[in-house]
Amino acid sequence: MHAMVTARVPQEIRDQVNAKLKAIGSSPTELVNAAYDYVLQAGRLPDVNNDEAPLCITLTEAQENELRFRLKHVTRTVPPSFWETAARTRGEA
Repeated sequence: MHAMVTARVPQEIRDQVNAKLKAIGSSPTELVNAAYDYVLQAGRLPDVNNDEAPLCITLTEAQENELRFRLKHVTRTVPPSFWETAARTRGEA
C-alpha cells in the first residue's frame, strides 16, 4: 500500500528541482522516497553543509588590536538599579 504525501514548496524551487530531477532521470516521487529512506536510516534530516568546513576567520594582529580597542570603548557598566528592576520584572524580588 502506498500513501500520498503533500508538501508546500516555493514554485520557483519546485520548478528548478523538477528540471534537475528530469535531467538526471529521476522524479519528485523518487526524491521524496529517498528523503524518507534517509531519515529512517540516519534518524535526522540531511545536512546540506556537511561537506563544508566551519567558517573560521583569522585576524591579523592589527585587526585583533582594533577589535579589542573598539570592544573596550563600547562596553559600559550597568548600574545596580538595572538588575533590581530586572529581578522585580521577573518576579524574583
